[in-house]
Amino acid sequence: MPCTPLIRFRRGVPDDRKIWSATAVVNEQYHQVLIDVHRSFVNAGSDAITSNSYSITPGVGFSYDSIAKHVATAGKIARESLSSGSEDCDATSRKTSPHAGGPLVFGSLGPLVESYRPDKIMEHMDGIKVYSMMTKSLSPFVDCFLAETMSSFEESSQAVEAVGNLSLDYQRPLIVSYTLHGDGSVRSGESVTRAIQRLLDFATLQKVQLLGVMFNCAEPEAITRAFEQIHSNDKVRNLLDDKGIILGAYANRLTSIYSDWTLEGSEEAQPMRKDLSPQQYFDEFISTWVRDLGVQMVGGCCGITPEHISYMHSHLFLD
Repeated sequence: MPCTPLIRFRRGVPDDRKIWSATAVVNEQYHQVLIDVHRSFVNAGSDAITSNSYSITPGVGFSYDSIAKHVATAGKIARESLSSGSEDCDATSRKTSPHAGGPLVFGSLGPLVESYRPDKIMEHMDGIKVYSMMTKSLSPFVDCFLAETMSSFEESSQAVEAVGNLSLDYQRPLIVSYTLHGDGSVRSGESVTRAIQRLLDFATLQKVQLLGVMFNCAEPEAITRAFEQIHSNDKVRNLLDDKGIILGAYANRLTSIYSDWTLEGSEEAQPMRKDLSPQQYFDEFISTWVRDLGVQMVGGCCGITPEHISYMHSHLFLD
C-alpha cells in the first residue's frame, strides 16, 4: 500500500487539512512551539499577537464543549507567551511597543464554517451562540476580540452581536477584518464602503466598542484597491474619523484563492508567492498604505513571517 508522506509546516507542526493550525492547540506536544511562534513575532517588533483560535470551529468538527475548552487554551497560551522568557519579551516590549503595558493579545474569531465562503456561514442565531461561547472563553486572556477573515457583513454581524450580548465582565473592544476579492470588494460582492457603513451602524446599535476595521487574508493588491475606494469616499472617511476607528490590514503571501475553495477539499497547503519578500511587502504595499491611504495598523496573515514584521517595524516605528 502506498504511503502518504506527512507534511509539516515551518516549525514542524503537521499540516492537518481538516483542523489546520488548531493542531498546535489540541495536541499538547505542540504548545511550546506555539509559545515560541508568538514570542518570535513579539521579538520581531509586533505590538500585538493573535490567539491561535481561528480554526477551532464547528465547521471542522469541534463540538461546542470542545470549542470552549480549546479556545480558552489558545487564549491562555497567547497570554503566557508574553511572560515566557520574560527577560527577552519584556526588553523587546519596552523598546518597540507604543503600549505602556507591552504587546496586546487579540482573541481570534474566525469563520465558523469555511474561510472565504460567504455562501457557507451559519444561521444568524446559531452563529451568535458559537461566537458568544468563544468570546467568553477568550475574554480572561485577551485585550481585544478580532473577528477576522469575515467574508460578508452578515458573517461579521454575528460576531458583533455576540460581543454586544456579553456581560460587562466579559466585554472587550472589537476589531473586524474582512477578506477580499481581487477587485477590492468583500468576498460576498459588497463594496467595502457599504460594508463599513453597515458595520459601524450595527456596532453602534449593539453598543460594541469597535476599535478598527481591517482587511486580511487577501492579496495585498486587493487590499490597496479597497483602501483606494475608502480614501475616495468622503462619507466613509469622515465616519471613520468621527468615531475614531482605526483602519488597518494584514495581507497574506498566498497565491490567489479560488471562489469555491475549501480547507478540507484542498490536498495541500496553498502555494506561497515568490514576490513578497519582507522588503517587497513593505516597499510596494505597506509604505503606500501608511503614507498615502491613512492606514494606522499593519501586519501579516498567512505566510508573513517574523522577518517581514522585523523589516516592517524597523522602517515604520517612530519613537
